[in-house]
Amino acid sequence: MKKYILTLIALTVFNYAFAQKATQVSYFKKGMVTENKNNYDYRRVIQETDTVSLYHLLEFYPDNTEKTIGNVSKFEPKLVYEGLKQSFNKQGILTAKENFKNGTLTGECFYYHNNGKLENIFQYDGPDDRKRKWLTGIDSLGNQFIKDGNGFYKKFDKKGQGEEGNYHNGYKDGTWKGTGNKATYEEVFENGVFKSGISTFEDGKQIQYDKMEQQPEFKGGIAEFYKYLSRNYKFPSEAQRNRVSGKLYITFVVERDGRLTDYEFKNSLGYGTQEEAVRVLNECPKWIPGQQHGIPVRVKYNININLTQR
Repeated sequence: MKKYILTLIALTVFNYAFAQKATQVSYFKKGMVTENKNNYDYRRVIQETDTVSLYHLLEFYPDNTEKTIGNVSKFEPKLVYEGLKQSFNKQGILTAKENFKNGTLTGECFYYHNNGKLENIFQYDGPDDRKRKWLTGIDSLGNQFIKDGNGFYKKFDKKGQGEEGNYHNGYKDGTWKGTGNKATYEEVFENGVFKSGISTFEDGKQIQYDKMEQQPEFKGGIAEFYKYLSRNYKFPSEAQRNRVSGKLYITFVVERDGRLTDYEFKNSLGYGTQEEAVRVLNECPKWIPGQQHGIPVRVKYNININLTQR
């Protein structure tokens, strides 16, 4: 009997040890990792699972209310979701149920108003968001304006910016009209495919365009931008002495006039490396700004600076 009890105890301890999973906890403030555990917007918990290359993700508001539940196949430098992801507001009410494959939305995804009532159902059929079909649309008063992919959409904010037009079989169709930053526009769609557009500015100037969206671009392309960084970034002497190396992950905004502003660093290598990156970006020649509906817009842009010592 004693031998049996000892064996049972040993087996229990082994099972307990085997059940422990590696866990990583991070705290975030305004979308950035913070070391301040007493002042944060939410915390993220990443746990190993029994499935190879799949991690369980949990996010919590400071009062321990769930913010996000899902699984990821990667979590550095960015999250790559797999399968069902659920999102909640600060009251703990479900606001979204989304399906992912290799970080891309797929299948039917459900979105809810902050009171928990259904707002939208979208069908994603590929990695391109323009393949998204709008199946159901219901406003905050409970009025359904998109049913089975068909209906009329109209939404303008307090500044008068927005657009209106028809949906047919889940896609934009026909002529759409909208108002952007100090300009109006008209666009033609055929079964969700953008055909043409024309924007009219306050001074009467008109611009015809064949792309609904245009990403900001450094003159000469992204390769030329990295050449600019390579020529002008001066490795801080303190960083050299401490043999610093690695990548700085940076987000900035390309303004409507092409200037770079609002720098955010996703990580820190210290020793003046971040300050030098800000200097170089501040002195960068103006970019060609991004456009939506032929109208210049502010656009966030992500880059990384690879710092290596020779």
